[in-house]
Amino acid sequence: MVSWLGTDAHGLDQPPDLKLFLPAVTAWLAALGALAAPPWLAWSFAGLLGCAALAALLVHHHVLEAPALALVATLACGATVAAVAGVHVHRTASSAATAAAEQGGEAAFRAVVTTDPRSRAGLPRPGRAEWVVPARTEWVRVDGAERVSRAPVVVLASGPGWEGLLPGQSFEARGSFLASDDDQLTAALVLVRGPPEAVGEPGRFQAFAGEVRSGLREASAGLSQPERGLLPALIVGDVSALPEPTAEDFRATGMTHLLTVSGANLAILTGFVLGVARWTRAPTWCSVLGGALMIWVFVLVCRPEPSVVRAAFMGSLGLLALATGRAQAGMRALCATVVGVLFVAPGLAASYGFALSVLATAGILVLVPGWARAWSERWPRPVAEGFAVAVAAQVAVAPVLVLLSGEVSWVAIPANVLAAPVVAVVTVAGSALTALASVWPGAAAFLVPLPGLGVSWIALVAGAGARVPYGALPWRSDVAGGLLLALVLVVFLLTRGLTRRVLAAVAAAVLVLGLAARCVPGGWPPPGWALVACDVGQGDAFVLSIGRGEAVVFDTGDDPDLVDGCLDRLGIRVVPLLVLSHDHADHVDGAPGVLRHRRVPVALAPPGFGEGPAGRLLAEEGVELHEAQRGQRFRVGPWLLRVLWPRSGFVGSVNDTSVVVRADGPQMSVLLTGDIEMEAQSALLREPEAELLAVTVLTTPHHGSNTQVPAFLTATEATVAVTSAGRENSYGHPTPFTVGVLEGMARAHARTDLDGDIAVLGGPVRVATRGPRPDP
Repeated sequence: MVSWLGTDAHGLDQPPDLKLFLPAVTAWLAALGALAAPPWLAWSFAGLLGCAALAALLVHHHVLEAPALALVATLACGATVAAVAGVHVHRTASSAATAAAEQGGEAAFRAVVTTDPRSRAGLPRPGRAEWVVPARTEWVRVDGAERVSRAPVVVLASGPGWEGLLPGQSFEARGSFLASDDDQLTAALVLVRGPPEAVGEPGRFQAFAGEVRSGLREASAGLSQPERGLLPALIVGDVSALPEPTAEDFRATGMTHLLTVSGANLAILTGFVLGVARWTRAPTWCSVLGGALMIWVFVLVCRPEPSVVRAAFMGSLGLLALATGRAQAGMRALCATVVGVLFVAPGLAASYGFALSVLATAGILVLVPGWARAWSERWPRPVAEGFAVAVAAQVAVAPVLVLLSGEVSWVAIPANVLAAPVVAVVTVAGSALTALASVWPGAAAFLVPLPGLGVSWIALVAGAGARVPYGALPWRSDVAGGLLLALVLVVFLLTRGLTRRVLAAVAAAVLVLGLAARCVPGGWPPPGWALVACDVGQGDAFVLSIGRGEAVVFDTGDDPDLVDGCLDRLGIRVVPLLVLSHDHADHVDGAPGVLRHRRVPVALAPPGFGEGPAGRLLAEEGVELHEAQRGQRFRVGPWLLRVLWPRSGFVGSVNDTSVVVRADGPQMSVLLTGDIEMEAQSALLREPEAELLAVTVLTTPHHGSNTQVPAFLTATEATVAVTSAGRENSYGHPTPFTVGVLEGMARAHARTDLDGDIAVLGGPVRVATRGPRPDP
């Protein structure tokens, strides 16, 4: 059976063949154990399994029946994978790159790029690595001598020349080698400043692949965002031009697999080639050759990502079955794929991408046939099959997804159902456009709006799904949580009739009650809140309520997800004014989170802010940027905002040029201070408008550091002081000195490191807290 599922549909109409299930599971567990153990222990375990396999073979050599063969195969697969994984770990641990990391300091090295460089998430900052470059060292200079070292490393690079590197290109550099504690197959993290040197030429095939990817980017340049960045991501996995808000939409809606060129893309394309061959009645060898060529080109252009490796191996087995005229059982092919891939690359056993691809395919092979037959009695066959595929894949991967996200999304299934048919069309049309762009760029640029329409629909589905309130339910994100969810799903799948209906009713009741508990009054935020300090870790993010769904935001912290989550809890969808006190990461790098699905027409920032990364981001998003000047006044809803600082012509540190705003509302006044320190505080005390410093609520300057002028703090006469700082931060904020001054002055002092989100309510002024965030 070949359907729009492509080569992943081989054997879909046959009963599951589980003969290789135990060998595949054993190989996977053996690889995971060997990757977490010293090499000698992995080899010892491999030896034990090998001896057990040999003993089983000798005992049953006269009558090798199915159970005996299964036992021998299981033990042999586990032994082989454990031994190979031990070799990989030993080679990495004994490499010169690991030795350089253990010694510390800088070392010169030569390496070969293994995967396309990708830009670091977040806004670029001086001294912060701009590029992540997976590579394999060729030699490392340790103790003055060049030692041959073929070990995987991750280069964290800053400077020009890294973006255009292709897999297979060699380069030389000098950098600081750091230990990689979380991955035994990565010898070191290497911090490099400056461009790569002695860059080699890429291989012929990699140069071809680079030109193909570049051609698709150029053809897509005529589209608007997010389609311009989304089309290359969907077709070849190139996310270099993908807007971060769009990527977040796909993550929130359970559609991230579309951005990583999942194995489904390859399955669809090979299925399309086989379908065309069948339609034209081409001989079998043409079908096999065309499918093999498609697999080779796809892997070359889209890179050997874990899911692509799975699909390529499984598709190759399908082509082999087609060439030999033998029936192909999908589950047997999938299990053989797991074993074969882990024989060569045992490190994929720890890859979430590989696990998600395998589980999704297994779910489709096991669950779709029965579901599609049952549901096609009420719906058209294509609709029933599409819905069955989306549900089966989501059910199968849910226990792994919960480990990554800590939540269970109920939006993912309808979103993937709505997107799946269009994804198949866009995959075929976009791939044809990619090929056309390689030979006739002008024609490709003219035709790109056609697949662009499908891409627009996919982006619309992801965006709408991401905006659904409470589209995901929180869940434990550890192994126990994953196993619990797996158990719930298995019980539900195995039950029938009345029992299943009762379980479904219970699950629905729990879902409804859980949502109700989050929405009922008395939760968060408390009614009547006027100011909220968001717990964004070591940073500042304050929210002034204007009315239902609207607020002024003062600073954003450095984590877009944290400030976005805080604003979501407050129900904020419109930010008429965004104030950014100064261009430090812990105050402005969370800006993408504020802009996510919110209307932000105007921003206020200190002079020169537009030249920095956050200022450029605002310009790209169409936010009108105003320079803050002392004496400015803004009326936003019930609040009158007055800029008290910086003074025109003032020259000082970045902290001391922070924008200071006094906000007067109907029930309280708030002084928002950014990171001003002693120089600016002293200057404010000398200003003619110093009486404006007296307010109801003070947001503590610079997270409560020691750089305070006590007279400035007491001059505010604040009833409530709010300090935003990260839990157990390395700076020691807030310091005991500052805490002592605040607690001696204010009636209440709340801290985000101890209290989490903090709300200040009016009439009379009081404080409510949400409680600290759980440890990550």
